[in-house]
Amino acid sequence: MSKEVETNSKRKEQGGRMRAGRCDEKADIKPERSGKPASGKKSQGKPSACSSASNHSRHTDDHGADEPMLPTGTPKAVSSEFAWHSFLLLFGRICNRLLEFYRRLFVLRKQDESRIYENLGHGFRKKGQHDKALSAYRELIKRNPGNSNAYFQMGRIYGARGEDDLAVRAYQAAIKCHRHHAEAHHKLGLLYARSGDLETAIETLGQALDLDPDNHRLLYRLGVYHDKTGAPEEALQALKRAVELHHEEPRYHQYLGFVYEGLGDHDAAIQQFKSVMEIEGAGHDF
Repeated sequence: MSKEVETNSKRKEQGGRMRAGRCDEKADIKPERSGKPASGKKSQGKPSACSSASNHSRHTDDHGADEPMLPTGTPKAVSSEFAWHSFLLLFGRICNRLLEFYRRLFVLRKQDESRIYENLGHGFRKKGQHDKALSAYRELIKRNPGNSNAYFQMGRIYGARGEDDLAVRAYQAAIKCHRHHAEAHHKLGLLYARSGDLETAIETLGQALDLDPDNHRLLYRLGVYHDKTGAPEEALQALKRAVELHHEEPRYHQYLGFVYEGLGDHDAAIQQFKSVMEIEGAGHDF
């Protein structure tokens, strides 16, 4: 009897253990209607494996992937890809601004270089350092090919050195860049006259006169060349205008007197010669 009782008690104990460790998928622990545990006491201890599995299944999406549970109202973190694209956009705008700034600096620097070479050329020319002046004007033309003044100054240097062919080409280039350059026409006409081509000289000086009608030096030269080519009337007109514009120049009165004398007007010639003596005597104390 004792053995049977002992055997029965063991069977009951094993059955109780099996019921306690069994996890039925349909089992669901629910509180009573009163909201209290069935035993009347608060449940304590860790949740069972069944409840953990049940909770885990509630946070699984339709595709079987776990979705992290975030507190209500917490924003999602910004992705690194979005931050990187935002940085590139800002960096590109800054680079464009810098490139535009440097481009403007480059343009200003180029203009400043032209002014520097122009000033260097003028300085060297005034000091008589013609080779250095010509080099500076060439550098100026490289940076500003349409600078008529650079060609004009080169023509003056070549003319002063007696290199008339180079001077003629320089003045012609200046006129090509700026066809209203009266002084370039004037200097070019003087070079033609020096070469003996008075007809071309008169034509070129006439173009200069159209651009600068009150230039008394130009009028005097025209008068002289007209007289030498056998046109005394044109010479008389040009010389009289030169005297009106600059009465204090004795050469103008003197040559005008010669023209009057050639035309047979002795009284007018004597008057001009007296003017020469008056102007020259005014500078002396007798």
